[in-house]
Amino acid sequence: MSEQPPNPPIPGIAPDGRPYAGWGLRALAFFLDFLPALILTAIAQIFFVSSITSVDRDWSGGPTYQVLETRGPSFMFYLLYAVAIIYWFWNKGFVEGTTGQSIAKRFLGFTTVDQSTNEPLGLGRGLLRALLVYLELISIAVCGLGLILWLWPVWDPKRQALLSDRTTGAVVFKA
Repeated sequence: MSEQPPNPPIPGIAPDGRPYAGWGLRALAFFLDFLPALILTAIAQIFFVSSITSVDRDWSGGPTYQVLETRGPSFMFYLLYAVAIIYWFWNKGFVEGTTGQSIAKRFLGFTTVDQSTNEPLGLGRGLLRALLVYLELISIAVCGLGLILWLWPVWDPKRQALLSDRTTGAVVFKA
């Protein structure tokens, strides 16, 4: 009696038949998760550039002109950046790590789980994954390597990001 060879894996589908989340919707979930931090850091920039001052040249009879004065970062600048970073690690590390869903993934119907147990990653690997996603984002800003890391799920059979998902053993499923 000959045994049938196992069917080869189908890209984008787990062995149990569940579809992995595609790149487009994962990118949307990332953007929605990142949006509050982006807004906070944009507001923080207001506290970096302080004011535009009008200068009147009465003594010489010339026109009034404006000067941009910068003070450098203030307490509010650092506070808003700290809140943005704390929010990121709370949402992507703690919430997603312990429940399997960040705020945006809950809204869009995705679950992040350990590829071998199908359970949430847990706090430690959730925080590590959040850090690695953050490093992927920074590497996009610094060099082109980040784009390769971020686009990796497009062609990966398990739709895993090269750095964050593969390092932590995470996969993302459509709920």
